[in-house]
Amino acid sequence: MLFSNAYHIERSEEDYWFDPILDADTPLFIDPFLIFQDAAELWRAAHEELIGHFNTCFELIAKGRRNRDSVPYRKALALLTFPEPQEFCLGYTRSGTDGAGGGKGYAQLIAEAMEDAIERGLTDLRHFEELGILNEGIGPDRISDVTCNILRRRFIAYTKQIVGCHHIPTQRVNVQGASLNTVRMNWQAEPHYLPVNEFSEKPILLLPKRFLSDLPTLNPKEWWYSYDAQQLRDDMNYTILTRVSKHDIVELARENPESVRAWTRSQEEKAGESYNLEVDPRGVYQYDQATRIYTSQNPLAIDTPSTNEQFFEVIALIIEEFKEYVEEQGGWSLLWNEVSNKEKREEAAQRLFMGFARSYCRANNIVVDREVELGRGPVDFKFSNGYSRRALLEIKKLDNSRFWNGIQAQLPSYLKSDQVRDGWFVVIQYKDSKNARQRIQELPGVVNSVAVRSGKALRYIVVDAAPKTSASKINE
Repeated sequence: MLFSNAYHIERSEEDYWFDPILDADTPLFIDPFLIFQDAAELWRAAHEELIGHFNTCFELIAKGRRNRDSVPYRKALALLTFPEPQEFCLGYTRSGTDGAGGGKGYAQLIAEAMEDAIERGLTDLRHFEELGILNEGIGPDRISDVTCNILRRRFIAYTKQIVGCHHIPTQRVNVQGASLNTVRMNWQAEPHYLPVNEFSEKPILLLPKRFLSDLPTLNPKEWWYSYDAQQLRDDMNYTILTRVSKHDIVELARENPESVRAWTRSQEEKAGESYNLEVDPRGVYQYDQATRIYTSQNPLAIDTPSTNEQFFEVIALIIEEFKEYVEEQGGWSLLWNEVSNKEKREEAAQRLFMGFARSYCRANNIVVDREVELGRGPVDFKFSNGYSRRALLEIKKLDNSRFWNGIQAQLPSYLKSDQVRDGWFVVIQYKDSKNARQRIQELPGVVNSVAVRSGKALRYIVVDAAPKTSASKINE
């Protein structure tokens, strides 16, 4: 559900703020460079504030070097602990809006990199800025978390502006990490009147949608080595380390290491482009409003399940309704990029199905979770009605290079790990090619063979997501 739906807000063209989905994180991140280049008064000094925070941490690390139990070093760790800011409903969480964030482990990682930078950067200050502090494990989502935490008071002020303009009801809530106590050198909670997320019961913070950027959702290793992720880390390292008070930090360190390890930068600092929410090229945002409208206009006339058979019937009806929406009600358009005329990533189909499943399952006392870790990886969807009634569902594009692995290995493996008997395999077909027709022809036999071999109850369905000609043009 969108924030605007929950609070009955009529948005206008002058509403430039991001309208978050309250019951699921949107996998986008806040790009600090899009904030740094912003001319609005509220954000004008954001760059200096972020640099100032890291400068303070550098100085504390320099004072407490070689004694990690010292007060300065512990203070630095506290200031470098950046929890996942759940108030924004952003990130790469597995389900809901409760992500892992950057806890004490990441704080230690950054602190050690700062200490190492000081150790190796004292003989030649010119090279100090080339010693990165945001390295392994610190991806764009973590950098986004850092930015949200340090600049949280600015986002609070921005949210209050929107609240005032639209007369949005608020509650008095404690916002964790709302301010930095410069005397005690720690984050402090503050009471503020803000709107509250009915699903997480946490305060909601809004932001200009022009600050949002995109990274493709890949597996962690591919994501870590992707060019965009590396570029953002390099830019942040360069920006932070060229602006900190190097002379003061060097003096505080009182050491003169013999050499400096210089790291070469391949690109100059630059800001990227904000994510186009209206076009939604990855299919991570528009699905929510579209499925909310459709499911409210097309409720399923079924009772809350009281038997296993009724439980499976509900799931089957949801899948059939999803198929109807995609094939006959224009839902296929949400799975294609209208700009490039190319099919969107598999994630788009998964999120579109999630919109259906959540709406219909809530009405029938069924819990549906997305990307649940089951020991051998994350299954796309898990349905449950109590402990005894459970089922798993995998969605695969027909032209996925690992298509057969989805039904022959992945789904049976997940079912075995979770000790679940019933599974669905939802196939999304985008093109009518020779290879596609052959796979569809072979699918019944493969599913039956895997079911016999694994001892599981497997079902499949093919959803045609190819672009459809409108009825008005069929006879032209």
